[in-house]
Amino acid sequence: MKKPAVPTYKRLVIAWFFVPLHRFLFRLSGGRLLSRLEGVGVLILTTRGRKSGKRRSSPLLYFRFEGSDELIVVASNYGQDHHPGWFWNLLSDPEVVVEVRGERFSAQARIAEGAERIVLFEGVVATNSRFAAYRAGTDRQIPVVALRRA
Repeated sequence: MKKPAVPTYKRLVIAWFFVPLHRFLFRLSGGRLLSRLEGVGVLILTTRGRKSGKRRSSPLLYFRFEGSDELIVVASNYGQDHHPGWFWNLLSDPEVVVEVRGERFSAQARIAEGAERIVLFEGVVATNSRFAAYRAGTDRQIPVVALRRA
């Protein structure tokens, strides 16, 4: 097992404090506040819990690449050795809701595979090098998810 890119105490502060605050401020402002971090856009992805059936919302960095209208998110989970909960939820139900730039819409999630996944992940790393550290911090293959407006 490799050393995670983000120490446990930092992940806990992010998960318990920053994520709920970010979600609250983002929604309160209609997506005007905290709509960009680290030079890229932020969206809120809402999935249906695979066990509970409840709606679960996660603020995520997203990427958009030339020639595509899909929004790309990465299930990096800060370089941990397991996928984030939102990823497991969309595997169970790929119909999601996306909030971005003050707009809310239904979308279909699709897991990128093979050569497409490699190209997309390298594009993500070229845009934000933090994802290279996440990749180096785990032995798992980090999933790349394409979100297309339904």
